[in-house]
Amino acid sequence: MRERTIKRILNCIPSKETKNDWNFKDAIAAKFAKPITAIPASVDLRENWWKINDQGQTGSCVGWATADALLRWHFVKKKQLGDKNLLSVRFIWMSAKETDEFNERPSTFIEVSGTSLKAALDIARKYGCVTDQILPFDSNKSFMGDENEFYALASRFRIRNYFNLGQNNVDKIRVWKEWIAAGNGPILVRLDVDDTWQNAGVTNGNLDIYLEDTQQGGHAVAIVGYTVDRLIIRNSWGATSWGDNGYAYASIPYAQMAFTEAYGITV
Repeated sequence: MRERTIKRILNCIPSKETKNDWNFKDAIAAKFAKPITAIPASVDLRENWWKINDQGQTGSCVGWATADALLRWHFVKKKQLGDKNLLSVRFIWMSAKETDEFNERPSTFIEVSGTSLKAALDIARKYGCVTDQILPFDSNKSFMGDENEFYALASRFRIRNYFNLGQNNVDKIRVWKEWIAAGNGPILVRLDVDDTWQNAGVTNGNLDIYLEDTQQGGHAVAIVGYTVDRLIIRNSWGATSWGDNGYAYASIPYAQMAFTEAYGITV
């Protein structure tokens, strides 16, 4: 039996100034990412240690997708983080809200107020990320040391770069598959949630047709693999109440319409 439906906050705002982002070709040219000549039919990055978490009724999707889906995967693979340890979703989420480009008025303390993928990635690139033990997600605990100590700790998990994988590309699906297949890691994506997404618990995670006229707001998730005709999506809405144990399988037509931004990182 599935859990009762939780009303989710959809507050991932489209990033600004994306036209000058470094792209997939730039990543290859600068040797930050590995190219690949033959793309395998399927790749699945999911691991037993990489459990699906639940953001609950918070507006923290950008934090979960960035810290738990991208940064954590990379730093565990590099053996700089134990596979049982979490990175601080709260740090990435709140820092992005505090420093993002949407600064007409203070909003960090307003739950439904959102932020963008690039704001979160800029935090990870400039400052890094502390562990969840230092700044827990489910607590109002503050760091009791000084600023230099905090940011020195954060610098252990600082990313080198991020690359726009959806910019001016007529075949972004191939780019996403190539990025993942070459071992470059998961992809951070933004989508405009529709009714198909909301009903993924009924379809066992299959996202077939994008219903554009039912768009409800922006959400941040990650692509963590693919099959011949599907992309494997990692969400942060728990492992029992949505999709297939917290994952979804987006058809190529669905992904092309739903996903409005895509970024890969290097560490």
